Amino acid sequence: MARSMTAYGRSHLKTGVGQFIIEIHSVNRKSLDIHSNIPKELLSLDMGLRKRLAEEVKRGNVTIRITKDSGQGSSSEVPSLGAMKEIHKEWMECALGLGYKKEEAIPFSSLMQFVMTSSPTVQKIDKTFESELMQGFDEAMAAFIAMKETEGNALKEDILPRLCKIAENIDRVEKLTGEAPKRFHERLAKKLEEIKLSHEADEDRLTRELVIFADKVDVTEEITRLASHVKQFRDILSEDKRRVGRELDFLTQEMNREVNTIAAKSQELGITQLILSVKSELEKIREQLQNIE
Repeated sequence: MARSMTAYGRSHLKTGVGQFIIEIHSVNRKSLDIHSNIPKELLSLDMGLRKRLAEEVKRGNVTIRITKDSGQGSSSEVPSLGAMKEIHKEWMECALGLGYKKEEAIPFSSLMQFVMTSSPTVQKIDKTFESELMQGFDEAMAAFIAMKETEGNALKEDILPRLCKIAENIDRVEKLTGEAPKRFHERLAKKLEEIKLSHEADEDRLTRELVIFADKVDVTEEITRLASHVKQFRDILSEDKRRVGRELDFLTQEMNREVNTIAAKSQELGITQLILSVKSELEKIREQLQNIE
């Protein structure tokens, strides 16, 4: 299944040391480039997060963001009396050290405001917390991958009709180029008649010109390869592959090369117009492929 390189995934994680929001976001890039924006206390887990992401994603500019959700914790979690006493004791020691009198009370409202608005801090990353964080990361990545597949399917649905249009125009080009020598013969014979030359006397010359023309406009090989590329393109899109962007990009380049060769050999307006239509659809497909992993 084709996957888009543009996606977003998010999870909300509750742990023993507080709540965290884990986000994964990606945009287009030919290679894989991972950036992380996580609290400094969690930097020891950075390489593990990158490795886990790289197992699932091979292309794109991806950002991992982990933030402490202090807002929700302040509205629902009230610290214990023991924790409040510890904080009050530390505050009192600081006040005495700065020269304040012990009798000067520390307002309870100030103490509560400090406690409830302070972000939870990870003092030590133990195995339990690491396991909880990785589980939350996996949830965010699952949402991220699901969006990549949804967007990739939308891109596939846009590309397939364009391939059909290209295939139809290729068939028309093949028909027109097959009849081109006959039309050239008719035009040349008419021209000879107009300038009052004997058709019989110049039959050899007419035959030579016809052979040369037929060889110049013959695009049988190009059309065969182009039709083969279209079929391969469809087959790749229908396969259950996670990453097809590079293969499809290569096929698009090959298709464009064949189309340019046919355009260079074209001697008729009808063929040129069909080729321009094919090139237009190929360009639209190429733009969509910039979004496929």
